[in-house]
Amino acid sequence: MATTASTVSEFSKQLIQGIGVLERLGIIDFNGHFSVRLPDGRILINSGDSVRSALTPADFATVKPDGTVDPGQPRPPAELPLHLAIYKSRPDVKSVVHGHPKWSTLLTSAGQPYQVTLAQGALLGDIPVYPSPRSVNNDEIAGQVAETLGEGKAALLRAHGSVVAAEDVLEAAVMAIYLELNAERQVLAAPLGGGYVFSDAETEGARKGLAKRGLFEKCWNYYIAKFELG
Repeated sequence: MATTASTVSEFSKQLIQGIGVLERLGIIDFNGHFSVRLPDGRILINSGDSVRSALTPADFATVKPDGTVDPGQPRPPAELPLHLAIYKSRPDVKSVVHGHPKWSTLLTSAGQPYQVTLAQGALLGDIPVYPSPRSVNNDEIAGQVAETLGEGKAALLRAHGSVVAAEDVLEAAVMAIYLELNAERQVLAAPLGGGYVFSDAETEGARKGLAKRGLFEKCWNYYIAKFELG
């Protein structure tokens, strides 16, 4: 399927909004990156040199599945292999976000497993941990992270950050938010003796009740309006 200039423009706008929300929430910092798979199979991703807090459509690069950057494009981020490996292994995934959020990174730095302490946090499922803080900047490490992610929605990189894979930009952003809100509650409750951890039945109930597109859009629209990114 062909990808037109207007399609790239629309996806760029979505990524600008998604990165804008996640940057303001501290999930993406000056090195985070967010990508989407275009209809023709290429990948659209913010450049390595882009200022994540002040993005424009010129800050995005289109990249072929083999990693070849289209002519005239800005330099992709060094961890482009992470996105390529996930897209290669997961045909169902259309968007990938990698950030360096505080709370979930604290969990992995302390060697603590992610536990469901917030209803929305149940939607991430079991979250595996890649056991190294190394940059995912080559095919070997990228393949290992993609294998760690497996068929799941998210993975954590020990003392490094998070990776979320989803069906589109909106869902990827919302899942990254849910993950971090849950991790924040878990970390802040630890000095108080630990937060309430959902039972298996409660976790399953939360998934069934909250895995709805309308609720994802509610979260997305809330933050788009809050940060005036419309």
